[in-house]
Amino acid sequence: MPIIGNVEKKNIKVKLLGLAIHLILIVGGATMIYPLLIMISGSLKSDVDFNDFSIAPEYVYDNRLLFQKHLLTKYNSKNNILFSDFREPIGSITNIAVPDDLSRERNNDFREFLADVRKNKPHYWRVIGMAYEVGVDTLSVRQYRKWLKKKFGTIQNMNKVCNTNYSDFSVLGLPIELFASSGISTDYNTPLLKAILEFKNTLPDLQTSWIDLDGAFVTHVRTRVERDLATLNKKMGTTYIHWSDVTLPERYPAGRKEFARVWLDFIRENMNFAFVNLDPASQGEWVAYLTGKYKNFETLNAIYKSKAKSIAGIKVPVSEPVSGQIKVDWKDFVATKVSPKYIRVITLGNAYRAWLLKKYKSVDAVNKAYGLGFKDFNEIILTNEAPRDNLKQSEDLSAFIDTLSTTEVGLQRIALTDYRNFVESKYRNAKGVVDYQKLSRDYHHTITNKLEIPFFTKFPNSPETAIAQNHYTEFVKDKKNAALRVVTDAANLQERYIKFLKEKYKNITALNRAWGKLYVSKDVISAPIKEYEWFNVIDNRGMLIKEYLKRNYLMVIDTIITSGHAARNTLIYCCLAVLAALLVNPLCAYALSRYKMAPAYKILLFLMLPMAFPAMVLGIPQFLLIKELGLLNTFAALILPSMANGYNIFLLKGFFDSLPKELFESAAIDGASEWVVFWHIAMGLSTPILSVIALSSFTAAYGNFMMAFLLCQDESMWTMMVYLYQLQQRASQAVGFSALIIAAVPTLLVFIFCQNIIIKGIVVPTEK
Repeated sequence: MPIIGNVEKKNIKVKLLGLAIHLILIVGGATMIYPLLIMISGSLKSDVDFNDFSIAPEYVYDNRLLFQKHLLTKYNSKNNILFSDFREPIGSITNIAVPDDLSRERNNDFREFLADVRKNKPHYWRVIGMAYEVGVDTLSVRQYRKWLKKKFGTIQNMNKVCNTNYSDFSVLGLPIELFASSGISTDYNTPLLKAILEFKNTLPDLQTSWIDLDGAFVTHVRTRVERDLATLNKKMGTTYIHWSDVTLPERYPAGRKEFARVWLDFIRENMNFAFVNLDPASQGEWVAYLTGKYKNFETLNAIYKSKAKSIAGIKVPVSEPVSGQIKVDWKDFVATKVSPKYIRVITLGNAYRAWLLKKYKSVDAVNKAYGLGFKDFNEIILTNEAPRDNLKQSEDLSAFIDTLSTTEVGLQRIALTDYRNFVESKYRNAKGVVDYQKLSRDYHHTITNKLEIPFFTKFPNSPETAIAQNHYTEFVKDKKNAALRVVTDAANLQERYIKFLKEKYKNITALNRAWGKLYVSKDVISAPIKEYEWFNVIDNRGMLIKEYLKRNYLMVIDTIITSGHAARNTLIYCCLAVLAALLVNPLCAYALSRYKMAPAYKILLFLMLPMAFPAMVLGIPQFLLIKELGLLNTFAALILPSMANGYNIFLLKGFFDSLPKELFESAAIDGASEWVVFWHIAMGLSTPILSVIALSSFTAAYGNFMMAFLLCQDESMWTMMVYLYQLQQRASQAVGFSALIIAAVPTLLVFIFCQNIIIKGIVVPTEK
């Protein structure tokens, strides 16, 4: 029966009330939908963008974010190696920008070069990418497991062939290859490593990253020598314009003493000797080294398994030996004894430079082929801040700022502490005490400590701050603060900046060379790793988006399907829980309703009493009881504690009480047994309420985690919720969101398809 009659519906007030109610419901629904969308979006993300609360994954339309996500996975979450390859000490992967001066021609050449390297160089010149990311089964790992299944068939066959002891393919992962580091073995000679190498050779460029020792050398220089490029040039007598100019020479740079010392330290302390070759001319030093270490030649011959007639007959290996004592001795010889002039570094960067000059004959031809540099002064854009990666460009911007008036110059936020210290110095007396009263009078503002001193990012224009203007002008004009200055209105100063550059450089070629926009020599050409990775992302954009959209869900589904018997156990448990609830609860409620026992209500109160206690309080006695009965790790352990439910019995008893007594009397007159009366009449008329009980039993069993985990600690008996909980402990937050969404799907489907039954279960008892 409707609450509002047909006549009342025509009233304007009732219509407005109805509209208001619907608007409130819509707003309430929207407030529930938004968090759901955030959760769904979060389930499609990774650590790079998880904290961006957007209702849709932004990497679908933002190439820069997709680039960052790919780099995190491609470099196996080793950000230090990524920053080393990119020469960008930026601290966070989310700060990586799109590469400047992109050139398709250069990228195509680099790909052609890498194809050559892949054929002719050892496997350790490249590493497996997309092999590891915190809390995620990456693309390469999933492909590796699939490849192993295809190759070996079963885990038992693989264990037998590879001499391993894995329980399942799902526990297998790929090694994180750090071949650039000192002391890392490059020998893949065990059965399992040979299988990994075979798989590695099947991976495309998108899933392979390259060892760039130029970048590792730059990191060594920054950490061991100097982080500031200008200061580094003074210390080492170099003229680098940006960090990408710093490369690892193939030979010992004897003409530059300080640089040579840094070069040798890097080779001997930080670099993997697999990338070192020795000049055969070091034979004399090799013989001297062996003579000093081994007094007995026969012993040396036996250890080396050699047939040489003298120590001089043992030739110095050109490259690192494969194994044995000779490998140990050779590495010690390189690290401590051999003269630097005999060391040759064989790296990707040096091979690339040689390949490039072989193809183009000269550096100028390379510049022309790639169209490097500005074509005209008007292409140059004045920026507010000096670029951090170009020393000469920063110097020119600083020189241009020197020509500006103080009103056109601003300060970076990072100048705040220096500026306040400067202002304090103006009011510090001979005893070192700051006169804040005088400072307050001069600034027309109460100032009691340093934190209250006004800081200006641009020239202060208020007339009452004349002294503040003087302080600002003095601070900005001080040369030691040049790095803290910015241009306040770059757009209006663009023409003056171009004029300044034209007067200084006369022609665009001179500027390009000064700013390092052109290669000025072979030694400053570095492998375009960042550009290469960018084009990898752009060329495989659709595939990468698809991968990042599905991988979290694939990991959850794989856990449910392949981990033990999660799906089977959950299905059996839910079915048994529903059947038990539909049998035990109606029988008890029917008995209490039909047979008017004196203590009926006391019995009902006793059955409902457990509802007063939290489920966890009852967990301990339930566990002990199940243990004493010997039912642990069985479905009985899951079913018995929740088989009878006081609330369901109370609900059913009330429903049975409302049924007309004449129905039962008529059945008795017709000779029906008590079971027939119960089953055909009581149960037949109780379908709506039984449906509600079935649904509640299903949801309780499906969502049961704690008791399922306590009572069934054997993994073979774990339900889906237990497996998903275990997954969430080792997986990323995004995978955890995916698990929650997938876990909610069955319950959601049940409520969608059974909503009519649920409504009847609510309405029918009320009508009765």
